[in-house]
Amino acid sequence: MYDIVLMHAPSIYDFRKRVRDYGPVSDVIPSTPIFEMYPIGFVSILSQLVPLGYRVKIENLAVEMLMDKNFDVEKRIKGLESSIFSIDLHWLPHVHGALNIARIVKKYHPESAVMLGGLSSTYYHMEIMRNYDFIDFILLGDTTEPFFPQLIDAFQGGGKLEDVPNLAWRENGRIRINRIEPPERYIDSVRLDYRYLIKQCIRNLSVKSALPYSDWIISPSGMTFIEKGCHHNCVICGGSKFAYEHSYFRKGVSYRSIDNVIDDLLSIQENLGVPAFIIGDVHEAGRKYEEELLKRIKENGIDIPIMFEIFNPAPESFYVNLEKNVSEYTVEISPESSDENVRGFAGRYYNNTGLEKTVEYAKKHGARKMDIFFSIGLSHQTRETVLKDIDYMDKMYDRYGSWVHLFTSPIAPFVDPGSLAFEMNEKFGYRIFARTLNDHYNLLEYSKSWVDSLNYETEWLTRIDIGRLSLEAGYLIAKMKKEKNLPGSNIELIEKFMNSISHDGANPLPRNYIGPIIYEKDELVWSKNIKIKNVNCFFVNLYRGILGLTRK
Repeated sequence: MYDIVLMHAPSIYDFRKRVRDYGPVSDVIPSTPIFEMYPIGFVSILSQLVPLGYRVKIENLAVEMLMDKNFDVEKRIKGLESSIFSIDLHWLPHVHGALNIARIVKKYHPESAVMLGGLSSTYYHMEIMRNYDFIDFILLGDTTEPFFPQLIDAFQGGGKLEDVPNLAWRENGRIRINRIEPPERYIDSVRLDYRYLIKQCIRNLSVKSALPYSDWIISPSGMTFIEKGCHHNCVICGGSKFAYEHSYFRKGVSYRSIDNVIDDLLSIQENLGVPAFIIGDVHEAGRKYEEELLKRIKENGIDIPIMFEIFNPAPESFYVNLEKNVSEYTVEISPESSDENVRGFAGRYYNNTGLEKTVEYAKKHGARKMDIFFSIGLSHQTRETVLKDIDYMDKMYDRYGSWVHLFTSPIAPFVDPGSLAFEMNEKFGYRIFARTLNDHYNLLEYSKSWVDSLNYETEWLTRIDIGRLSLEAGYLIAKMKKEKNLPGSNIELIEKFMNSISHDGANPLPRNYIGPIIYEKDELVWSKNIKIKNVNCFFVNLYRGILGLTRK
């Protein structure tokens, strides 16, 4: 019997039975179009509860379903016993899977509590509590880890539900919202101790159910973060300053203590021995924070590869510090468009000169690679500006070869609720086709392709335009790479998908291919051939051998 089971659902619950064109919606993230990667919050909740003696299990149902066509979801759910089943509805593309899994859990465990958490469930909490009676609780906001012990105790009879902060619940059919605690004060209560993930796998004799995403065994990585909240107002982002202030109870950016970030990195190194991704712009945190964190990385003997993200071009001094203190690193940046006007309308206010300087600094000071991301579906973006992106990539490849990795992908399937594009769509030239949670559920339920499931189009590009242009751009990039003898050319596969989108706007031809279309995942990850360093992870190497896993 568990106190709580943390469940991650696939984007579309019955994806194995459907005939669908999934498209390139996940080409630039580690997971597949099923979005089987669970939020980093699963690890932080585990790290919060297990040291206090609570019995916790992670169940990544999406990974199980993806890796085993015979996996029986209902049988697994029926066989679990827990006081509370917590399902993440953080990213809105999980709405279909999360609600269906919640319904099944309640069917087999009517006396247990079924709860949701994450940004999307916070945004839609009133609709959920009004319309879905199989959902008992929602913990609201971006930092809820400290409230899990109190919620478990209250549900098990050791307290009162009305005393649990940030809880949405029902009392005699009436929706109640408890006091909302400012998330800023809890930033340093969040820890990411991967020991507990390892222990769960060993205790349950199961790796698969706890895998962060299906390819993790092949391309493993760990994560930590330095901040919650954001200083920026990128128009399409549901994690923008505007979104946090208006939808998620956050009034400002909170930075974690450097001690806690170092502890996370040490946990990744000692328990996983794999590359780490630091979420948040270390340079933007300020010179003192940047210098102290990087110095402490070196002083603590942290020598795993680390990926850093930057939100704006960083000066040369940042890369000097990286080269001095980090044994192996990569950097990523998302300018969204090579057209400076389009970039400005997207909420990113720097020019190409600044972008090119930061790329040059990274190369000069030993970055193993640089990832640069462009998007399709932006305000004021046209086919001509997307083709300019391809020309820009051509010049970057001529200069840097395979050291630089450039990506363009559609904003898919949804523009985030809470974002400026969603809340002020007319101002930014967006047409929004789905407003409610149920609207988004139905987009996934009834659409036959990723193009049909888009919840938006723009004044400049229709949904069909976004679909065709995404594949056309991918084709041109693949062709360019082939001509330059660069890896990652999927010309034949892209052509098949290009031909599947009809010119008259009808549904694309149905396909069931789930995998990368435009880019190979090897371009995103650099850990496939990493030798796992720590003996605590012997079972990961063993599992690699037993399954004989190869990327599809």
